[in-house]
Amino acid sequence: MSLDPRFVHDMKNMLGIVIGFSNLLLDDMAADDPKRGDVDEIRKAGENAVALLNAWNAAPPNETD
Repeated sequence: MSLDPRFVHDMKNMLGIVIGFSNLLLDDMAADDPKRGDVDEIRKAGENAVALLNAWNAAPPNETD
């Protein structure tokens, strides 16, 4: 099942903001900041969500649809 391209585009835009701001925060944080791991997990979750969108959108159509 392919996702609507407009939906994919909008989701990637929103996830790009999450990833981008996470990277900005990480750039400004000290290496020993106790919150650094949490912010890195947010960044990774955004990247994984983009990968999931790409994989789902690239999947062949479901024959039962």
